[in-house]
Amino acid sequence: MPEKKTIEYSLPGFIPRHIAIIMDGNGRWAKKKGLPRLAGHKAGVDSVRNIVRFAGKIGVKYLTLYTFSTENWARPVKEVSFLMKMMNRLLETEVTDLDKNNVKLKIIGNRSLIEDKFVKKIEKAENKLKNNTGLNLILALSYGGRDEIIHAVKRIIENVKNGKDIDIDEDEFKNYLYTEDIPDPELVIRTSGEYRLSNFLVYQAAYSEIYITKTLWPDFNENSFTEAIEDFNKRERRFGKV
Repeated sequence: MPEKKTIEYSLPGFIPRHIAIIMDGNGRWAKKKGLPRLAGHKAGVDSVRNIVRFAGKIGVKYLTLYTFSTENWARPVKEVSFLMKMMNRLLETEVTDLDKNNVKLKIIGNRSLIEDKFVKKIEKAENKLKNNTGLNLILALSYGGRDEIIHAVKRIIENVKNGKDIDIDEDEFKNYLYTEDIPDPELVIRTSGEYRLSNFLVYQAAYSEIYITKTLWPDFNENSFTEAIEDFNKRERRFGKV
């Protein structure tokens, strides 16, 4: 089988420093093919692997992937169990490859909802890759934008109770978010054609450019990624100014 062709050569001169992706459409992809939803999630993993490698190759510094939301815990038990087991295995099998490609890993989200054994694997993976200097891969796992803000407010309240003098402005507030050491995304991509953020980076994406594609996540490839970046380069970003 011939190697899949990319259009890397046509990339625009400016690559956004931070790109975030709402990976949507695994279930619909499977349904279109007459397959169970779980098959869609497996296919989605292949897209993750391809996009992570491609993002690092073209010079993206930060790539945030919406992996599992706080709302996803309400999905059928069988599906949630499958997703957790799949991500558990991926942490074990993919870390070596990430390390070879100089990728640094950070997982953001509410870890209190995750099984302790899995949390320990997360911490082990992050620690192993912490000194890498290439792509910063951020996986939003058990993540919700509103939950993140509430978590930040609780941290601030706790610090004030403990006698810390805090002068809250936007810059200071960012220090209490899961993304405290990560720049805001310039570009947010959503696959599957839905027009909403779905509780993803609701604070950080205030001035992000939003790119919607009808492509379902398992079909999202290097060409799709390039098209999103090309569209971003056509935007005029004014941040509320004239």
